[in-house]
Amino acid sequence: MLFLILTLISGVWLRLQWGWPEWILIRVDYLIHGHSHVALLGWTFLGLAGFILEAGTYRRKLPYRMVIFLGYVVTLVTAILFVAFVYSGYAPLSIALSTLHMLLGYVIAWFFFRHARQDSNIAGQYFLEGAVFWMLLATAGTWLLAVGRGLPPFWMNTAVQFYLHLLFNGWFVFALAGMAFRYLIPLEKKNTIWPFWLMMAGLLPSLIPQLDLATDWGIFTYIGLAGTLIYGVGGLAVVWFVIRSFVIQSRRWLYKELLWTGLAGAVLVFSLPVSMALPPVREVWLQSEFLVIGFIHLHLLMTVSSLLLFAMVQRMATNGILYAKRSHLAEQYDIRFADIGMQTIRPISSIVRRTGSMLFVAGSVSMVAVLFATGIMQVAGIIPPLPVQKVLFYTGLVALTGVILLMAPVKR
Repeated sequence: MLFLILTLISGVWLRLQWGWPEWILIRVDYLIHGHSHVALLGWTFLGLAGFILEAGTYRRKLPYRMVIFLGYVVTLVTAILFVAFVYSGYAPLSIALSTLHMLLGYVIAWFFFRHARQDSNIAGQYFLEGAVFWMLLATAGTWLLAVGRGLPPFWMNTAVQFYLHLLFNGWFVFALAGMAFRYLIPLEKKNTIWPFWLMMAGLLPSLIPQLDLATDWGIFTYIGLAGTLIYGVGGLAVVWFVIRSFVIQSRRWLYKELLWTGLAGAVLVFSLPVSMALPPVREVWLQSEFLVIGFIHLHLLMTVSSLLLFAMVQRMATNGILYAKRSHLAEQYDIRFADIGMQTIRPISSIVRRTGSMLFVAGSVSMVAVLFATGIMQVAGIIPPLPVQKVLFYTGLVALTGVILLMAPVKR
């Protein structure tokens, strides 16, 4: 969550530089690189890694001290990496630190697979193992960049798109789906694995529309469109299972607006790429950088971050002592957010936390809305009625304030 705050601060500062350049005495030219890397390798990576180790392993068998030490090392490397990218952009030090972070991710994956849970929740098990698999496979794109500097531009662009596609749609989405089956979706759905196989089958083909292979109505276009559709159907099925469980057992969940926001974003993340896979739509879409950046923020901020924050506030609100005493239950059964954890909630500055939750939702949704609206106006040749960068600065400031309030101390 500290890395999320750093991500939002750096994003707000970027908009400040672009919206009020006359106010800036010292420009931070490479801040955008630090902003993106701390979002992906700090906030999202650490948050999901913590949850997959908790939800997907036999935790009592984990080498606790080694895992804690590894967490501190990853945190330190990410903090230094942020500074290195801000100072010099893609330079030898920042690239070396990124490589070290990637190698540390391999160690986390080794811990996970060595102690992965094999239980009756097959869907949760498959999704969590699939998430780590895609995280590992995504790094093939970065290795190709490292060894293939003499390759044609098509292959260099393919390596970048391969890495980002598997990171966003594989590692991030599969991890959240696995958490949903572990924590939220009723246990009677534990053997429902067809959404997993649909998403596995569609993920790699759905990369094709992002490459130069699908510029017209050829075989690659149809393969990419079919993959995108298959992947989207599987993802929407998981969203539907969560919505059904929300109706059934949501009374004990905290700050449900975070979950609703994330689910609404997920519906768009799974459905919009189907139309974007069509060459005419893709051609129009790529005409506006605001549409491209808007979709990235829809995916990472409105969807992944909202859902991850929802999971974190449920977990932070539990009584740690009681949870530790009863954690052996997790080796045999799934711990629902509505079961052990929610029975131990204490009054915890509810007004402050709820205000923070609402502000984060308002800031993230309005930011995505402004980006998409600006992109549509840009494609249509319409001049935006408001200064876009200044409006985005205010939306980021609202989201940042919300996260800070969400981190208000918990009173036991």
